[in-house]
Formats: sequence, C-alpha cells, structure tokens
Amino acid sequence: MRHLLYFSIIVLISNNAFSQDFYGSPEFNKFWQNLDHLKMINETEAKTYKGSPYLFENDQSAVTLKNGQTIDKLTLRYNVYNDEMEIKKGEQYYTIPKEKLFPKIKLGDHAFELRIYKVLSKKQLGYFEVLVSDSVCSLFVRHNVFLSQAQEPKPYQEAKPAEFKSKMPDTYIAVNGEVLMQVKSKNEFLELMPDHAKALATFIKTNKIKFKKPESVKKLVEYYNSL
Repeated sequence: MRHLLYFSIIVLISNNAFSQDFYGSPEFNKFWQNLDHLKMINETEAKTYKGSPYLFENDQSAVTLKNGQTIDKLTLRYNVYNDEMEIKKGEQYYTIPKEKLFPKIKLGDHAFELRIYKVLSKKQLGYFEVLVSDSVCSLFVRHNVFLSQAQEPKPYQEAKPAEFKSKMPDTYIAVNGEVLMQVKSKNEFLELMPDHAKALATFIKTNKIKFKKPESVKKLVEYYNSL
C-alpha cells in the first residue's frame, strides 16, 4: 500500500511537471493552455463562400518567441483576408493575438514576421512574408485576398455567390530595420536609397526590374545589399 502511494505521488508530480513544461517554454505553455479563451474560428461561416481566405496551412509550422526560442510541430495557417495567424488545437482553430507574442512564424517554407508598416502616413501592425532578410535592406511581401460581393441573378446571367479571390502581393522594404514602406515604382525605391541612386537606376534599367513582381524586386534588393 505504501509503495502504491509513493508511486501515485511520483506520477502526479511528473504529470504536473510535464504539463507545465509541455513545449519547453512556460510562456508558450500559458498561451497554449489559455487558447480556449481566445477567438474561436467559425469554420461553417467560411464555407458559405467560394474560394478561401487562407494560405499556407501546414502541420509542420513553428513560432519564434520574443526570447528567440522556437516551438515547432504546430499546425498553423494564415487568414490573409483578416490578416490573422490561426493555430490549431485539437480539431479547432484559434486566432493568435497580434501582441508581438510570436514576432516570427514559419508556415512550412514560408517565413513571416509581425512588423510595423506605414500606410498613408499611419503606422499599422501586420504579417509579412520575408523574401530577403538583411541588416541593410530587407524585402517583404504582403499577401492580398479580397471578398467579391455576391451578385443577384440578371437576365441571361446566373446569380454569383460571394467569393474569396487573391491578387498580386504588395512589396515592402525595411531599411536598417526601420518601419516597412511600400514600393510600387522605380522612383519610390530610389527615394529610399539616395546613396546609390545612379547605380540602382542603371541596374533597374539593365535588368528590367518590374516592381509588380516581388521576385524581380528581390534581385534589386540583393544587389543593393552587395554595394
């Protein structure tokens, strides 16, 4: 009987220790245990539309905490329409608060950062996919999904349901780690890089850089970082 009591106590202590350090991080464990109190995703509502607001759903995702620790083997997805990261626990998805709890999130091969960016002179907080990470100049894209409204039936035209559609991502850069700024043209880029304007202008012309194509701008940013 005494041995059974000792065994029960040891098991209880082990279970408590395991539950408090399940992911090796007290900070993440607290977040995980409180998930049920966060915003729960209504999957039924999303299914009423055509298309999807989500990108990069992956069951081998990871989050990086503010202290640099990485927690992996998580199931995450990016709700582009709402600009929210969602994490799965059991069979339910929950919205991760935008509180810099996880400044970096990786969905498979896609690395994201929660960054401050400027729109019409106003600073906002959002998720950006990283294309180039450098202490001098970094390149990001902001994915776009919009909801086209439903259309009533017309003569010779059937009704159309509301539908999620994607469009070309917006391109942003950060110089010396500062606030992200959108670049849509050659002139906007050169205004942010006055120190090498002549060399950059030549590179843009020679390589036919297209600012609507992130992969094209990536070549330009990598060239700038090499100067």
